Amino acid sequence: MRPLPSLILGSLGILALLGCSGSDYHDGPSSSYLVNAIAVADIDANGQPDILGLVSTDLGGVATQGYVSTRLQGPAGAFALPTRFGVGTEPANLVVTDVDGDGRPDLVVANATDQTVSVRLGDPAKPGFFLPAVLLSTPGRTPLDVAVGDLNGDGKMDIVVAASGANNVMVFLQGSTPGTFLAPVTFPVGGDPQAVTVADLDGDGQPDIAVATTANTVSVLCKILFSPTLVAQSAVDYATGVQPVAIKAADLNGDGKLDLLTTNYGATLSPGTQGLSVLLQGATAGTFQAPVHYATGYRSTALVVGDLNGDGKLDVAVANSGLPGDPGSVSVLLQDPTTPGALLTPTSYRGAWGPMGVALGDMNGDGLPDLVLADGDIVVRFNNPAAPGTFGPPQFFYN
Repeated sequence: MRPLPSLILGSLGILALLGCSGSDYHDGPSSSYLVNAIAVADIDANGQPDILGLVSTDLGGVATQGYVSTRLQGPAGAFALPTRFGVGTEPANLVVTDVDGDGRPDLVVANATDQTVSVRLGDPAKPGFFLPAVLLSTPGRTPLDVAVGDLNGDGKMDIVVAASGANNVMVFLQGSTPGTFLAPVTFPVGGDPQAVTVADLDGDGQPDIAVATTANTVSVLCKILFSPTLVAQSAVDYATGVQPVAIKAADLNGDGKLDLLTTNYGATLSPGTQGLSVLLQGATAGTFQAPVHYATGYRSTALVVGDLNGDGKLDVAVANSGLPGDPGSVSVLLQDPTTPGALLTPTSYRGAWGPMGVALGDMNGDGLPDLVLADGDIVVRFNNPAAPGTFGPPQFFYN
């Protein structure tokens, strides 16, 4: 494994697995690829969820341009051959959502080495395809994660970037022309940003920002005011596990308020396996209780929240990239049916190359959410209809 830069955790830290998945050799330098993030969305508007894998590549040990590999679903469970859309070098994470308001999903990708964010709008003439990228620059900063939301209330989606290199989070407001963005503004947070989510955390109808940082905290920014005058905002910090590298907001305990969940990469030495932290929202809107930590596999890198067993309660799946030489795992934590917001002991599913991303989607039309993984390649584990919330063997899709 190449050394982990002190400011680049999570996605980039595992790129040393490059070469363990796909590789080619033609009397010259070897080339390799690694799927290191994953998303599920209906990008071709046929009513079936498609798979989008974020792929980092290298040639002879030198990082080269990455791409998003799309697998369109036709009839339930049948997928077309991959189509590739170029992004930047060492892409770290992606969001698939309608950015420009035309009803089509778009791509937003954090490119770590290039210090850019790629915005590829959906092609209006060709469902399932994307236009050439608009690049947002983060000079001197290493973007690791992105999130999207209408932060200034103008009806247009803005882009929030967790970019390593300074203790603040970057916000690119969308301009008057759809799909264009203004110069970024920044808000201080409590440590070097690693991951970000945008959600209405305090229930006032306006989106807020939560940032996972290297200070082993989540920094929460509520009631952000951009207009008529930008107001400097102070973040409130809450403890997490060690080195949080992914964050989600979800109403885990069903009280109508969003909670925060982080996956934690762990310490550089003796990382431990408390890879999931749950911060339930407190009595005061937009505040959070002390974290509850849950055991996972080693080196947790991503998570997804959804009802995995059909009991009407939210569950959690965590991707664990594993220690060197170990294939990692996916930890599935079902919610305790007797205690809202509490999770049961996880069930672990062995990885292939080291899972780095996880998403949910009904990939075979049986009405159950399946696990879709960035695990060297794109990997799908189908939910077991005879025992919902348990998952079958890995199905591999090349990229």
